[in-house]
Amino acid sequence: MIFMLELIRKVYGLLSVPVSIFFILNSKSIHESYRMSAFRKLKLGLRMFLNTRRIPTATSYKSHLAMALKILETPPDAPGDVIECGTWKGGSAANLSLVCKIAGRKLKVYDSFEGLPEGELGDREAKEYRIGDYLGTLDEVKSNIKRYGALECCEFIKGWFKDTLPKLDSPVLLAFLDVDLEASLHTCVKHIWPHLVEQGYIFTNECIGTNYVALFYSERWWRKYLDRDPPGLIGAGTGLPLGEYYIGPWSDRGNHPLQSFTTGAYTRKTMSGYWTYYPEDE
Repeated sequence: MIFMLELIRKVYGLLSVPVSIFFILNSKSIHESYRMSAFRKLKLGLRMFLNTRRIPTATSYKSHLAMALKILETPPDAPGDVIECGTWKGGSAANLSLVCKIAGRKLKVYDSFEGLPEGELGDREAKEYRIGDYLGTLDEVKSNIKRYGALECCEFIKGWFKDTLPKLDSPVLLAFLDVDLEASLHTCVKHIWPHLVEQGYIFTNECIGTNYVALFYSERWWRKYLDRDPPGLIGAGTGLPLGEYYIGPWSDRGNHPLQSFTTGAYTRKTMSGYWTYYPEDE
């Protein structure tokens, strides 16, 4: 029975590839200067799908396509680099580099290239991981991107986020965070957000842990560190609805063997996730 269910998932996943590419990249807002014909969209999507089979990755080509869409909807004269924090073996970076090549943008890849660090005190996610998890060396990542992506678009920043991100000094159009730990999410958002352009995006892969994504709704956190209201998060708790099936919660996944949540979530600089209705105060 388990084998049959896995077979159904794989067959569905394979058959849905062209449909997913068509639906996700079917946007009238893609800038005409990128010349993204139906054929070029299909070609890009297929390369992204195949890259997630060629390079170990914990993220779906569908989430990569969603990020590609936001980049391609941005006019080429708008400022901003693309940033990835946490690259593992470079699967998502290879795909993002393909989009950056089309859009004429730089991809900055931030990673320790030593795996995950020791968990910080108070980090609830740390217990789920070991030091060194998701290790991909810099040479491995470069080799994978050179073979399957566009290495010429990439810059690699080696080190722990707490040491490297405070030095960020360029505008950011889109940042992709696949960082696992609460301390890392805190550091990344704190230091990247001020550099986001007005229509800039932050995507995160860890979208189903409601405690984890609560950062994007925490009035205290946003007021303390960035002096603004929280922006909210599209896809919080389930991931983006990109042709996957996920009811949740993840702790109950054994009862829903065909469900998947691999599509990530995002927020944008201009969004708001702030509650203001308190009738008893009127």
